[in-house]
Amino acid sequence: MPTLKDLLSRLSNRSEVEAVFVVGQDGLLIDQVGPEGSDAEAVAAMAPNLLHSARELGAAARHNGLTAAVVEYADGVAIVTDIPPEMILVTFVRSGVPFGALLYELRHNREQIAKLI
Repeated sequence: MPTLKDLLSRLSNRSEVEAVFVVGQDGLLIDQVGPEGSDAEAVAAMAPNLLHSARELGAAARHNGLTAAVVEYADGVAIVTDIPPEMILVTFVRSGVPFGALLYELRHNREQIAKLI
């Protein structure tokens, strides 16, 4: 059976992925793979708040069941995936690189990812 390290390695080996963080719903960093220089603890602390705000936004518009939030920056994209019951997967994608296949994979493999985490 694959491990969390296997999952992180598989995701980080994709050409479009810059960094991957596994975060608890409490905002604590569990594991990460990615370039030096990122503030992993800050990423972990902010990820639950981002999902909470995205849920509230959806609820205000009568959309429920948030699975992921995609945030675009000038130099890349963050995909923040809710992995029930206790984890969040934060995947940073390189700028200018198509990431639809990655988003599809994350969406359709959430249950398998949850088993690894």
